Amino acid sequence: MQLYAITFKRFLSLLFLLLFHLGMRAQDLPPIQNFAMSDYGAGSQNWSISQDSGKNIYFGNNAGLLEFNGSRWKLYTAPNGTIIRSVEVIEDMVYTGFYMDFGFWKRDVFGDFQYTSLLDKLDLPLIEDEHFWNITSRDEWILFQSLDRIYLYNTSTEKFDVIDFKSNRAMIFNLEEGIFVQSPGKGLFMLKNGGIELISSQDIFIEDTVIGLYDRPDGRLIITEKGRFYLWDRNGFEEWEVDAVVESKNINLYSSYQLDDGSLMLGTVSNGFIHMGDSGEVLHHVNQENGLINNTVLAIFEDADSNVWLGLDNGISIVNIQSAFSEFIDTKGKLGAVYSSFVSEDWLYLGTNQGLFCKNLKLEEGFKMIKNTNGQVWNLKSIDGSLFCGHNKGTFIIEGDEAILISDNSGTWDVIPVPDNKNLLLQGNYNGLSILEKKNNEWHYRNQVSGFEISSRSFVIENDLQIIVNHEFKGLFILTLDSDFENVIETKTKDRIGYDSNISRFGADNIFSSNHGVHIFDTDQNKLIPNEFLNSLFYNESDRISGKLIFEPKEDKLWGFSSRNIICMEQDLFDGEPRAIKIAIPKDFRQNQGLIGFENVFALGANEYLIGTSTGYVLLDFQKKQPEEFSVYINKITKHYGNGEIDKASLEGYGLLPFDQNDLSIQFNVPEYDKYTDVDFQYKLIGLYDEWTPWSTETLVYFGNLSYGKYSFVVRARIGNVMSTNEAAYDFEIARPWYLSLIAIAFYTVGLAILLIMVHRSYKKYYSRQQKELMEQSERNLELTRLANEREIMNLKNEQLQKDIENKNRELTMATMSLINKNELLLGLKKDLSSLEDKGSRDQVIRTIDRNLNNDRDWAHFEEAFNNADKDFLKKVHKLHPELTPSDLKLCAYLRLNLSSKEIAPLLNISVRSVEIKRYRLRKKMALKHEKSLVEYILEI
Repeated sequence: MQLYAITFKRFLSLLFLLLFHLGMRAQDLPPIQNFAMSDYGAGSQNWSISQDSGKNIYFGNNAGLLEFNGSRWKLYTAPNGTIIRSVEVIEDMVYTGFYMDFGFWKRDVFGDFQYTSLLDKLDLPLIEDEHFWNITSRDEWILFQSLDRIYLYNTSTEKFDVIDFKSNRAMIFNLEEGIFVQSPGKGLFMLKNGGIELISSQDIFIEDTVIGLYDRPDGRLIITEKGRFYLWDRNGFEEWEVDAVVESKNINLYSSYQLDDGSLMLGTVSNGFIHMGDSGEVLHHVNQENGLINNTVLAIFEDADSNVWLGLDNGISIVNIQSAFSEFIDTKGKLGAVYSSFVSEDWLYLGTNQGLFCKNLKLEEGFKMIKNTNGQVWNLKSIDGSLFCGHNKGTFIIEGDEAILISDNSGTWDVIPVPDNKNLLLQGNYNGLSILEKKNNEWHYRNQVSGFEISSRSFVIENDLQIIVNHEFKGLFILTLDSDFENVIETKTKDRIGYDSNISRFGADNIFSSNHGVHIFDTDQNKLIPNEFLNSLFYNESDRISGKLIFEPKEDKLWGFSSRNIICMEQDLFDGEPRAIKIAIPKDFRQNQGLIGFENVFALGANEYLIGTSTGYVLLDFQKKQPEEFSVYINKITKHYGNGEIDKASLEGYGLLPFDQNDLSIQFNVPEYDKYTDVDFQYKLIGLYDEWTPWSTETLVYFGNLSYGKYSFVVRARIGNVMSTNEAAYDFEIARPWYLSLIAIAFYTVGLAILLIMVHRSYKKYYSRQQKELMEQSERNLELTRLANEREIMNLKNEQLQKDIENKNRELTMATMSLINKNELLLGLKKDLSSLEDKGSRDQVIRTIDRNLNNDRDWAHFEEAFNNADKDFLKKVHKLHPELTPSDLKLCAYLRLNLSSKEIAPLLNISVRSVEIKRYRLRKKMALKHEKSLVEYILEI
């Protein structure tokens, strides 16, 4: 069939599109994130991509099946350790094809994939060295394609049909009409009724390899490996005109993908990817020079949120096609940090710290520095049709790619019109204020305002003659100028509040902002008045802006940048009420790209803005809405043992964990892949603490040494400014330790009861024993008391006896002495009577005396008294010496009284000599030794 050439008219239209997109938009790329092997921990090449209903992404990788959930990568090695070439998610299973095997992966209760091969359901063997490169599904059929066959698996019957079909790329095209395959040299075939049928043998299908076949409203689009495009409709084949850039590149394509919006993504062998609109225009061409990690695109996939994933020959990239942001990153450092920007119909200007750069939007060229503008550019502003450039050298007028210096007063911060005088401009410089004047339709420097020489970075005109200048460290200066704007005639001051301060005019108010919030400066009261509404927008506790508030005059908007958001305040067109728009940004945006204190925004058109960064700029499009529904998932629970071992816990149902597994780590995620969106998490563990934790980017939490009991872990997420639609929860229970189990408690109860009984008995016995001991002690005490009393009585008796003895002794002594005296008297009388001559009377008296001397009654009385004083002495002596006579016993009694022989003689009525003889005889009877004293012996008895 004849192919139609591109018409000249079509060529001109395409050329216009080309010039436009090679202008500003050609260099502004959607956000791209790159992942190297070191990031995902698998092989270099990624051959195919798919996504499940939970938005997890899967890659057929050299090292196996690679999974990414937005937070973590996980690799599952193929059973035979080979490269996984194809991956396709169908329902809840991930089907893969690799060397000499194909099958599916399904999650177990722990959240990990387990592989099941389908080869055991196949009735014939595989072909030697067979690789499976492609998988697709239709109705109940799943198709696995190698270079030699197509295996059709019926999921209902679990039976296989096999079609022998050789190809060199193993491409399956699953269109609305049916499934198509190509065999170079033979043509394009369609699967029908379990077989295969030739559909076309056009040269396109014979001579070239088709890498894309897509349905379009105007027919089928065919894309070949050599970068040729054809439209196939009911009238036949027609070459599809595409951007001349694609044709001129002579690009060798490897992969392609038609996005949901009808645009095309083309993956090249050595030149990155090309994003083409549905009319054939090139929207973006990205390679390793301007954003990709690798130039060879093996696989392309669009996920549920319109992100485009690229499987590269060495790495993975994700392109946020529908992001509200697009980027221009000066990777070579030619431009520097962008402090101001301006776009006219033909030119894009960037004022940077290295100079003023421009780019002609009608030409295919990059940025170039405008001559003589090297240095710091502070401001670009269009006033009355003239573009002014505030530069550290002074003030320039910019015309096309030329700069005309009109004021060399160094350091122009800003230029603003003087109200009611269109021929005057007030500019703030490093050394104060100065005036520009328009004469003969040209602007010239007129004069420096004398009387004020302080750097004037931000200032406003309150009225024709009153200027308010903010100095970040010195505060506010309210200047009154003379009518010629030449001299300051009055100066008032107001102490500064905070730092990072700025003043700008918004409507009828002078807006003063600093790190202490937003104030309205009232010149009449010379007072800064806090503005509650603006503070609620820009300075609330959870999301405070840093840097200055920026007034963008083109669309009358007030801008601020916080760590998490770009905040824009505008008046609602319907009711005129102010409203705030918040666009979420990642936390590192301000750190890596933000010019804190020198933020700048330029309105390109309706709802589209250019924001200068430290590495170029970003474009923000309010009309591109981000996804607003996100879910948070708990994807893994790990139990930790005391010995360092770990084990998996089931994600299904209620978790009952032994007490020795009371250390848990829980992983969770939100499958969100936008570069300019941060995901933060909050969680709580009901049963331990019921309050939400502070927001954090951590996706793993560890709980150690949990006590026994029931718990509920709940996690939620904040994606940019959007809360997750759900709160993921995991309920579990830590079992009681064995020593606190019900059996153990029952045992403890019985044991305690027994122990209490034993203790009770022991105490009872103890107290009984103690009571007995007390009684015994009491009895002993009583006995001792009794004995003491008896002893006392005995002592008293002994004392009494002693007294009695003493009395008896005294009596005995007295009696003895009396007896001695009496006998001595009688002996004396007898001696005296012996000299009387009257013998008869004398003898009678002498007999009377003798009778009284030998009176037995006296001895009886003496013996009684002696026995009372020294009881049983005489008995003891008689017992020891039974041979003693009564006379001898008398002598012993007298010797016991320690009487001398002289004292004893009268008592015995004998002479002293006779007493001595009797003592001698007594010693002999007692058989006393010579050296033993008789008296001592008798006293010892």
